[in-house]
Amino acid sequence: MKRLLCFIGFLALAAQLPLWCYDSSPSTWQIVPEVIYAPATGGGAWVTELQITSLGTVPANIYVYFDYAGGSRGVFTLYTGLAQYRSVRFSNVLSELQALDPSFTYFGRVGSLYCYTEDVNSLIQIQARTVNGNYGKTFPGLTPLEGNTAAEGRPMMIQDLVQNATYRTSVGIYNSDSISITVTLTIVDADNLTVGAPFTKTLNAYGFLSFNPFTQAGVPTGTYANCWLYINVTSGGSASNGLMSFGSIANNFTNDTYALIARMYN
Repeated sequence: MKRLLCFIGFLALAAQLPLWCYDSSPSTWQIVPEVIYAPATGGGAWVTELQITSLGTVPANIYVYFDYAGGSRGVFTLYTGLAQYRSVRFSNVLSELQALDPSFTYFGRVGSLYCYTEDVNSLIQIQARTVNGNYGKTFPGLTPLEGNTAAEGRPMMIQDLVQNATYRTSVGIYNSDSISITVTLTIVDADNLTVGAPFTKTLNAYGFLSFNPFTQAGVPTGTYANCWLYINVTSGGSASNGLMSFGSIANNFTNDTYALIARMYN
């Protein structure tokens, strides 16, 4: 309820924001689509580094929720009083939450980080980097607006899906809305043919899921390249919230990985 009330307040304040507040502009509300603190295949651990920069006119108090497949944790105060043009960086943001929330185990978790300030003049930009040793991938913080979310009648797509002996693909989806969302996902090849079968997922409010899309489509062992994922929300989502999605390709032998950013379909 606190999160819903905060977001209603954000919408009321949004009307006061200047015209340069586009989908990727500094915002009082940003979501990191994937944060992780978990063992890596071949040794070590995947951790998510986070940099937050304050670009508002007053210091930013930064609050967070961690939403994962099993539920939600928060709200926690991640940082207090980040002054204008100053930055703070966390080498493992889920480890920071572990210190704030010792009754819960964050190691072995992956999910989304919901970040906000409580003042329209406290604007932030967030950049995340998930790393394991020498390898890593980057994600920007995303404001929950039309250009960053899928909703009913507003599909999105993730390009460059691949599956073969060297590479594997994973996809994450996150419901940034306070109501449930149902989405159908379809892998499409270079000739506009469906790979495997479309599959459907339903996420409750603030739900998070990650999976191998080829496995979900019923083709876990085939060899595919030059594919893309059609993300069609059939129920739920709104103009200001909806389904955030992302992809990742990893090398099966080295764990070298890179991010796939979802784009608008039309």
